[in-house]
Amino acid sequence: EGGTAAHGSNSTGVARDIYHTKRMQRVFCVGYTLDHKYILSGSDDTNIRLWKARSSEKIGQLSSREETSLQYRNALVSKYEHLPEVRRISKTRRLSKFVKTQTQAAIVQKEKRRRKETNVVKHSKPGTKKYTDEKSKAIVKTVD
Repeated sequence: EGGTAAHGSNSTGVARDIYHTKRMQRVFCVGYTLDHKYILSGSDDTNIRLWKARSSEKIGQLSSREETSLQYRNALVSKYEHLPEVRRISKTRRLSKFVKTQTQAAIVQKEKRRRKETNVVKHSKPGTKKYTDEKSKAIVKTVD
């Protein structure tokens, strides 16, 4: 199961993990649980999904060895976070091939629509067609 949900550092707001699936529809709302261990997402397929906030974290109680190892890794990251290589790795978003190709396809389609609209305006009689910006297209109705 799955959909698209992301989490990141509270101070920077940068997403690090991305959850995805082909079956999940448009996400309408996202929220954290009170302990910040899980993310809830609601989509237009009327499902509420529960995600781990840190995808690599194990659910359940950790053994003392696992806990020590996790603390050591976190200490190493905080010790060397000033190095550019470590900073780059920690800020990297992990995208699946499916999400990456779908994003690229959407960008190409949007660019094609924009180019077509520009050509229609350019090659029509002056004053018959005019260019409308993306912000104006999103406005459905203006109330006075």
